Amino acid sequence: MTLTLRKASVLVIDDFQGMRTMLRDFVRSMGVTTIDTATSGRDAIAQLSANRYDIVICDYNLGPGPNGQQVLEEARLKNLIGVATVWAMVTAEKTPEMVMGAAEVRPDDYLLKPISQVVLESRLSKLIARKHVLAPIESAIKAMRYADAIAQCDVQLKAKVPYPHEILRVKSELLLGMGEYATAGTLFQSILATRDVPWAQTGIGKIHFQARQFAQAREVFQQVLREHTVYMEASDWLAKACTRLGDTAEAEQVLLEAVKISPNSPTRQKMLGDTAYRNGSLDVAQNAFEKTIKIGEFSPYKAPGAYTGLAHVLADRNEPYEALKTLALSKQEFKYNTEAAIQTAAAESAVYHQMGQVDRAEAVMADAQKLMEKAAGRVSVEAAIAIAKTLFALGQKDKACTLLQEVVRNNHENLEVAESVEWLFKDLGMHAEGQALIAQSSGEVVAINNQGVTLAKGGDLLGGANLLRGASAKMPNNEVILINLCGLLIGMLSKEGRDHRIAGEARELLDRVRLINPSNKNYHIYTAALNRIMGGR
Repeated sequence: MTLTLRKASVLVIDDFQGMRTMLRDFVRSMGVTTIDTATSGRDAIAQLSANRYDIVICDYNLGPGPNGQQVLEEARLKNLIGVATVWAMVTAEKTPEMVMGAAEVRPDDYLLKPISQVVLESRLSKLIARKHVLAPIESAIKAMRYADAIAQCDVQLKAKVPYPHEILRVKSELLLGMGEYATAGTLFQSILATRDVPWAQTGIGKIHFQARQFAQAREVFQQVLREHTVYMEASDWLAKACTRLGDTAEAEQVLLEAVKISPNSPTRQKMLGDTAYRNGSLDVAQNAFEKTIKIGEFSPYKAPGAYTGLAHVLADRNEPYEALKTLALSKQEFKYNTEAAIQTAAAESAVYHQMGQVDRAEAVMADAQKLMEKAAGRVSVEAAIAIAKTLFALGQKDKACTLLQEVVRNNHENLEVAESVEWLFKDLGMHAEGQALIAQSSGEVVAINNQGVTLAKGGDLLGGANLLRGASAKMPNNEVILINLCGLLIGMLSKEGRDHRIAGEARELLDRVRLINPSNKNYHIYTAALNRIMGGR
């Protein structure tokens, strides 16, 4: 059924009562009956969490708290809106920084004040018609049936609905998310054969990047930026490609140019801070981390890494007390966040060590390690590497290496993790030792996994499953081990019939995989297979 403007549900977000009332009255006069209003960014997130809206009209400036850009980012991050939702950003501002920042989060429209009812109705009518064709695709995405969502994209494209490029972009993002890089590449090439769009060209660069073809990826991203100088996503990916190629100086320069154009992205500023710090550019790093903290105050991407990064810079500049003040602020900002507490403690221990207060440094590190033990394997790679780095500084090499072995084993196919570990060893003048640790740790996992698969192929599904069960107990966050064990359990169910205990174990494994990587290709295949065998949940 076609959704008309009259039947749409609408949320109006504005901190000024007069503007809220005017926009609500405009929408009501269009025949809309389902209209809610929000007075702030936090109020908007609460409304979006409680209700699903077809249209959101959001002012950019919302007073204290999150602005319109940050509300849209959080709504997307938390899946509070779908691909069929219309998001119209309203503002009286025209500064380049604000315009670029808002454009980067891709609202469906951008309305400059003053707004007339005629203009608003015309724009919303066109947007609802354009976006409603995505409704069946959104339903499948919401249910995490991504293969069905792609099939729905094909149905809509075959029906020759208006605005096919909207559907093609959604389809390409789904394919990339599922790891279907060959199919995504073919799609991008077909799009570029008829139309020059930077997101499709950037998509080809991403595919090269995922294939570890970093030089080719860099060339593609550079070409995108030559033709579309303000396409910021290509800048971010170019910096990543340069970093993978070991050219962190170029990565820093790329990011410096990018933040001149669009400075209000906390993730980009954080990347610049990390890259500059690695390069020894302390002024650049300090400015970037400070900017990250400032613009990220109400961002959904707010994270402790900017605070710990700034603390390391200040400590290196012989300002340890300023570093400790920054870490105290981090503790305050992330009061109930174990992950943040671990990262902050690692940095605090490092600062005390640089101050010559070894006993205090070791005491703080001991507290951090207790927090890691309580977290029971649910600690990020970033936090674990931060702890390991400080353990090395404290002379606790064996503990550091043991921790890094666990990190590599749990992420043995993740090149980015391996490179982060390798960078740490390289910075410490232990490059060869780091390479050996990575090779040995990864090799152990590959051997166990291959042995389990060999047993299963030989007909011993139970033997293979038991081997991988033991491995998963030692490596609770290894996505490959978990999904392969799940596959063997599903094989046992298929061969021997329903068994609710085994099915429950398989579902628990699928839940763990989804937490690690929601886009795992086999997750969706195995979920469907398990439901088929057990007759649904």
